[in-house]
Amino acid sequence: MNGCLDGIRVLELGNFISGPYGAMLLADMGAEVIKIENPKGGDPFRGWDLGGDQPNF
Repeated sequence: MNGCLDGIRVLELGNFISGPYGAMLLADMGAEVIKIENPKGGDPFRGWDLGGDQPNF
């Protein structure tokens, strides 16, 4: 199934929730998304320690 953004390439450089979420929506519409993260630990949102719960919970 073709999406409305087939043939579009997106470079995603965002952090935390809004950047990756926006890239996911673009990918859902057919765009090819290339995510670039900091090589020294990736997205800082994943590193938050909330006593075992995920930060987006």
